[in-house]
Amino acid sequence: MNCKKIFLAFMVAASYVSVQARDGFAIVIDPKSYNEAKTQVEAYASAVEQLHGMKPYIVIDRWQVPDSIRATLIRMHSQKQDPVIGAVFVGDIPVAMVRDAQHMTSAFKMDQRRDRRESSVPSDRYYDDFGLEFNSLGKDETKPYFYYALRADSRQNLQPTIFSGRIRPTDAGGTSRYEKLRSYLSKLVEEKRRQRSLQQMFYFSGHGYISESKVARIDEKGSYLEHFPELRGRVNRIGYLDHSDHNPVKTMLMDELMRTDLDLAVLHHHGYWDTQYLNALVKPQTVRAAKDFITRYCREHIYEAKQRDKNADSLRVALEKKFDLPQSWLANALDPELTKRDSLDEAASDLHLEDFKGYGFRPNVPVVVIDACFCGSFHQDDCIANEYLFQPGRTVVCIANTVNVLQDKWSDRLLGLLSNGGCVGDIARYSTYLESHVIGDPTFRFAPTNGNTLNLDHIINEDKPSVWKKLLNNDHPDIQALAIEHLFRHNLISSAKLRSIYESSPYATVRLQALEKIALMGDDNFIEVLKEASQDSHELVQRQALRLIGKSGDERLIPALIKVCISNNTSDRCNFNAIADLSVFPKDKLLAEFDRQFNSPTVCYMQKDSVRTKIRRTIERSADKWTKDTELIVNPSTTAKKRIMYIRQCRNFMVHGLIPMLIDYLPKADADSQKALLEAFGWHNYSTMVPRMIEAAKAIAADTRYDEAVRNEATKTIARLQHK
Repeated sequence: MNCKKIFLAFMVAASYVSVQARDGFAIVIDPKSYNEAKTQVEAYASAVEQLHGMKPYIVIDRWQVPDSIRATLIRMHSQKQDPVIGAVFVGDIPVAMVRDAQHMTSAFKMDQRRDRRESSVPSDRYYDDFGLEFNSLGKDETKPYFYYALRADSRQNLQPTIFSGRIRPTDAGGTSRYEKLRSYLSKLVEEKRRQRSLQQMFYFSGHGYISESKVARIDEKGSYLEHFPELRGRVNRIGYLDHSDHNPVKTMLMDELMRTDLDLAVLHHHGYWDTQYLNALVKPQTVRAAKDFITRYCREHIYEAKQRDKNADSLRVALEKKFDLPQSWLANALDPELTKRDSLDEAASDLHLEDFKGYGFRPNVPVVVIDACFCGSFHQDDCIANEYLFQPGRTVVCIANTVNVLQDKWSDRLLGLLSNGGCVGDIARYSTYLESHVIGDPTFRFAPTNGNTLNLDHIINEDKPSVWKKLLNNDHPDIQALAIEHLFRHNLISSAKLRSIYESSPYATVRLQALEKIALMGDDNFIEVLKEASQDSHELVQRQALRLIGKSGDERLIPALIKVCISNNTSDRCNFNAIADLSVFPKDKLLAEFDRQFNSPTVCYMQKDSVRTKIRRTIERSADKWTKDTELIVNPSTTAKKRIMYIRQCRNFMVHGLIPMLIDYLPKADADSQKALLEAFGWHNYSTMVPRMIEAAKAIAADTRYDEAVRNEATKTIARLQHK
């Protein structure tokens, strides 16, 4: 590392002002990008210091190796004078591809035997979470990817030490990456100097997301009013657009995001690195529309078959038979004009990379949260989040994901910090997922609108328990939730206190934070809070409680689960999770509790016998859904390939009552199955069977008769089950 060069670069950036900075911020940039955009980089550094009171360090990356960058950031964070508390990686900074850490993602569970480019997670947690330990697996042959495996003796959960962001323009679209960088930094500095407060926000929901629950979206607005109480009032300051409002909805969404008065947008939809999926096929309202819907649906399958070199004619005949269709409906399915029309309709349904240029789409909302899979894949040659940034509009930062994400995650966690002096990097820091990233400037923040004078960056970095105890009584729910987070990390908040907070708080944000933290304790207070939270007035809190009921498997929760199942007006996504929960409890106990509750005269339906039959069948069908597959794991006649498949399936769906059977099988299994089973156990860290799984893993970790890879997996599983 060229310390003198780093020091001189810092002096250039800091010489514009005499502000006394307390915290440092590292701008890590490759030499070529720095030389090409030196003026803009130094203007950015100056703005960071002048506007945020942070000491900027321009770190020229001459190593092009992640290990050296990480070591430098650790040293700069540890220094006594102006320690670094955040970083941004600008230009061609190496990409860390993380392996053996899928439990740190929200949903990514790809078989690591596949191509390592696809089965690794691109993640800057390698750079910003100093508590993680990795083994290097070498560099990619052609890409700027460096592969790292999370070590068994590492911490097994995420607590980023500093906040971070990525500014990685590429040459995609015919414009030089350096021209993009110069233009972006120029508009970023201009936008930062506006020091705008958060006055207007907007949220959007695409097709098929969280079961298209209307209740979820209604309550979501309530969450935003908790996060940003200044948006309450006579004038509507929170806009909402649903995919079902228009089909196609694309141009209307683009129009909203081009508003110059819009400050924050949250977009929920399915996605890929090059696409925001917005609409599905138009739902029919007339007989003619119903025919069009059916034929279009069938043609899509025929097109797909042809693309895969399958027999399209055979599929057409099969579809005609399956849906009892006249031959005339699909006779012209591959007609060129019809194919072209369908292609245009499909393109209009979603927002693609080329639409930014093709439609002249110039988003003006400074901060965009993209709650979707893959849209933040900064390691690709281009991605959706990059297109938002590198346009002439005013968007300067996105929060987006590098791989697939869980639909049920808490996507607006601590979002209210943005109006309390917090920066965008702070929001992403607490997402606790490998895939979640700030694409753009992580120091961007809104001017406080309520006279708040908290220096959150500094408070978070100092991490003083005495301060968090005071902030637990702060008026703002997000500050309270942040205090709960840090008091929990310091082991200074009990499950009894968390239960009390849950039961007394009027804020869904605070109740959800208390629920998530008490879940990690797994004691009787957790069970009691889950019972209450399964009936919470806020959909997201209730939904997370139902997910945790399934993850726990504690039979004391069966009455609470059945109460939700027989409710006449359970929201769509909560109902989805409740049905999934049925699969992890004993069928006989579920049915007995159902009969007890449903036979009560207080349960009233117009056609009660019919409803009873329907719900009972759902319980009978769901309760046995995974039992047979799980039992096949220990069956001697099961092939090795099938056994691994069934074990991997257990990562998502575990029948808690069968865990003792799997534990008993562990010593008899082959090494591959032992390793896979231990890894699967680690996913169930809320299970009532955690003590038994830890006991089994400890015995294996200490027994040298087991393969080293198996013992390492056991060590990792112990830490995961203990939330360490």
